Amino acid sequence: MSIDFLANRCEFAKPKQYSGKGEVTFAVIGCILWFGAIVVRLGFGEQLWTLTERFIEASSFVIFAAIPIFFLATSIGTAFAKRVLLRNNGLWFQVLICLLLGLYISLIKLLALNPTLFTCLEDFESLIIKDYFWANVLIFLMGAFIVLRIPFLLLELRKHKIHKRKYRSLPQTIRDSSQIILLLSLHFIYTSLVNTSFLSAGIETVNSGYIIGFGYFIIVALMHLPIVRTTLFDRTTVFDLLLAAACLISLFMFSKPAFSFGAFISLTLFVLVWIHGTGMGRSHFGYSFEIRKIDLFYVAKAILTAICLLVPLALLLNFAPSKTASAFDWRAIGSDVPFFLSYAILFSFRVGIFEEILFRSGLMVFIRDQLQTRSHSSLSRQQLVWWSAIVCSVVFGICHIGNDPESGSALSPLQYKATYAVLATLASMFYSLAFGETNRLWVSITIHGIVDTMAVVLLGASLVVPF
Repeated sequence: MSIDFLANRCEFAKPKQYSGKGEVTFAVIGCILWFGAIVVRLGFGEQLWTLTERFIEASSFVIFAAIPIFFLATSIGTAFAKRVLLRNNGLWFQVLICLLLGLYISLIKLLALNPTLFTCLEDFESLIIKDYFWANVLIFLMGAFIVLRIPFLLLELRKHKIHKRKYRSLPQTIRDSSQIILLLSLHFIYTSLVNTSFLSAGIETVNSGYIIGFGYFIIVALMHLPIVRTTLFDRTTVFDLLLAAACLISLFMFSKPAFSFGAFISLTLFVLVWIHGTGMGRSHFGYSFEIRKIDLFYVAKAILTAICLLVPLALLLNFAPSKTASAFDWRAIGSDVPFFLSYAILFSFRVGIFEEILFRSGLMVFIRDQLQTRSHSSLSRQQLVWWSAIVCSVVFGICHIGNDPESGSALSPLQYKATYAVLATLASMFYSLAFGETNRLWVSITIHGIVDTMAVVLLGASLVVPF
């Protein structure tokens, strides 16, 4: 099978403005599919979910994940982001998220839902002050407001200060950055209290809060170094990479207490700041769910090619567990179509969307911009796509090296990690080249989700697969 089709048009090299055709329709359908897939999937799990619990869990993902991700990828969502969500340093976004979080926490508490399923209920009982649930909730919401505001203030720094090379003294810098310094200090106090027994002896002390809190100070300090004090308004820079880091480490805020949708709040923050806030436009980041017929044919061929390469290679390298049965019973697939479809949808939406936005609309775009800025000779469209894809995929593979082998693996831990990294890198090449060919994020998301699902079906591998 010829693979020339993988990098032919290379629209990623010279992005064109989107027509916006069908994006809102896709957003509506995407929200419905995500909701339905979660409701169906929870009905098959080992833990028993009541209908109310399933409805609330699915609704929370639609509100905190599906609606923001899908509608911000439309022309309507872009206009709303600029007109409302980005105004006043993201004030309305921060208020809205905190209000919705407060409503969600109140609802699951008052309905007395199962705390083993909604683990944040137990977390809030001793988050900072033991046995003071609502006090902990209030402190958490104030902490969430702060951590969501910090990247917007740094975005303002990008817009109005970084491109100016006028020297400023340290006292003047501190005065001009008084608000961000105050918020960083308050955030450091919050993350420290959440992870220490300073106010409650019943809380286990760990050092992660200090590290995360101090990490923000390091990011801000790096942003003021001369090496990153260059702003290109039509390309991403090292400063923007630090800006992305400030968005993404907000994950820590929603990991204790643990929210099943918490990662998507950070992802929405990343989309608002990185894609919409920098003002380069969605097309620059390939952030679109616009479906074209030519892309549908590409997806079908890419999936077939990826599976034909990756599955035999994984078997050859003994990646699949030798004694573990497949996650799916082939004889039951015909009768369990809803389970199979919901599984594929959730792989695409929960894993595919998160990783593809970060690695393709994030890292791969940054690599392309750096190649265009720093290359001594002009690169062809194919060269730009291939080099961006290779570097992005290697990083993708390295980021997956931390996975440990499951029981029944024929490989040693070191062999398993190396094999995992190799397979993840090769799989990422398909996602990256798909993104490079179409400049449409939905293409790489779809390929990622389906290839992952088929890998589990065909290999009987862990639900966390390298593809």
